[in-house]
Amino acid sequence: MKYPAFNEYQAALQHPSRCLVLPAGLQNCVAETDLWGLPRVRSGGFALTYKLTDGTSTYALRCFHKHVSDRADRYASINRYIQRSKVDYLEAIQYIPKGIVIKGASFPVTYMKWVEGETLESYVIRNLDNPARLEELASQFYQVVLDLEQRKITHGDLSHHNIMVRDSKLVLVDYDGMNVPEMKQTHSCEIGNPHFQHPGRDETLFDLTTDRFSSIVIYMALKALAIDKKFWYEYETGGEGLLFRRADFEHPWQSPLLQEMETIASLNQDVRQFSQICLMDVHQVPRLEEFVNGLDLDFYNVIADVGQPQPDRTVVLDAQKKYLFASRLGEIVTVVGRIEEVFTGLSRDKVPQVFINFGNWKVKCFTVVLWDEALNLMQATGIDPQEYKDKWVSVTGLLTSYKRRPQMMVNTPFDIEILDEERVNEKIAASSPFWFVRTPAAAPQPARRKAVQVPRPAVQEPALQTPSILQPVIQPQTAQVIVDGSFALVDLDAAQVANPLDLNNDVVGKINDLYKNRKPEAKANPRKKKAAK
Repeated sequence: MKYPAFNEYQAALQHPSRCLVLPAGLQNCVAETDLWGLPRVRSGGFALTYKLTDGTSTYALRCFHKHVSDRADRYASINRYIQRSKVDYLEAIQYIPKGIVIKGASFPVTYMKWVEGETLESYVIRNLDNPARLEELASQFYQVVLDLEQRKITHGDLSHHNIMVRDSKLVLVDYDGMNVPEMKQTHSCEIGNPHFQHPGRDETLFDLTTDRFSSIVIYMALKALAIDKKFWYEYETGGEGLLFRRADFEHPWQSPLLQEMETIASLNQDVRQFSQICLMDVHQVPRLEEFVNGLDLDFYNVIADVGQPQPDRTVVLDAQKKYLFASRLGEIVTVVGRIEEVFTGLSRDKVPQVFINFGNWKVKCFTVVLWDEALNLMQATGIDPQEYKDKWVSVTGLLTSYKRRPQMMVNTPFDIEILDEERVNEKIAASSPFWFVRTPAAAPQPARRKAVQVPRPAVQEPALQTPSILQPVIQPQTAQVIVDGSFALVDLDAAQVANPLDLNNDVVGKINDLYKNRKPEAKANPRKKKAAK
């Protein structure tokens, strides 16, 4: 099934009563709008989330743009279990197989009561100067995780954006990857945010161990921030994670964050345990309760077969290459580039706003928009938007557009990460091979045998060296890119071009093959014809 594009959902939801096929009352709802009066979309991934209100009640409507064959069965099991359990950190959710009609075709949606509150990330930012409140948050999170384990439920994608704080209580949202006892499925339909997941996690991990690693990551982050807020300002991750990055999990002994956390006595044992967990088989990750009470490290001193870690598939876009953006609208992406202009002002409705432009505004450059919650957090933390001017930055969020201008409305100012030009080019080069360049399928690699109990070396290991990266300007015939950590010289005539039409990879491959060895036809020389006569 081909789902509607982002712009098609946006157009349809300007008039919900015309497109929604929902229970009585919801057809008369109106969608929350953004600065330009268009439906405000809240998230990406498997679905786009909209806030609907009828003047009395508010609902979260999720419109899907990725296919999952057994989605109806999954949500039926989830909703039955939530309604029976009646826990206060889960909301009942309804799946409607033909809930929205676009261009004469019907598509599934889900809806649930809107969770009034703020994300875990926003709540943490607001309380960086209140360690007691962060300690209480960590304790409450611990109890929620403990209750999930006892009920044999797993969320599947615990992260700082899928946990809400409502009236100082935690509520979980986004149930696409949830597993409940009555489910018959054996595989997950997603593997979650990589900055919260064990490097060895894949779709086959769909049991009671699914949330264990991410729960430890979140608990450690909250505990560290309650001790010292400097961790946030020194290691905040541009909106991708909560202090931690995937690289911290793949190379724990080389992680600057873990090394600094280890110098704090109350975190020392946690760091040593966590570093070991990162290197063990994902199925052996302990429960959060076991982690907090202290692990018997000898118990985990076994040899485990560990496969190759999953690559980070985050799409990184160069802000100057706008032609790449069209096929990524409605997705969570990272955009990198240099800030040339920063505008502050008021909208026509007198709403404060900040536009951060990656180029000239007049030529419809990529723009980051801050308003509402993000702008309030910027003011609360004392960040001056003019600090971004002339800086190289990375920003992660939901890619949208307005009048063909690509843009991103960030959740917090910390979604914008200041880098240097070299790091920006590294991020582009590391991302490009898996979606720009068509490479032969690699032969399957045998599983690596890795010791779970890894003694810490007496001498600091050198940091991993990154080869020279792809420069912004490349030669017209060939380009040097990084593929699987090694150099590859790619023939640009044979490389897979960016795919703005979102064609199937096999189709794109066949098109490229047609032109790969095709020689241009020689043009007739009119002078020779004249001479021949």
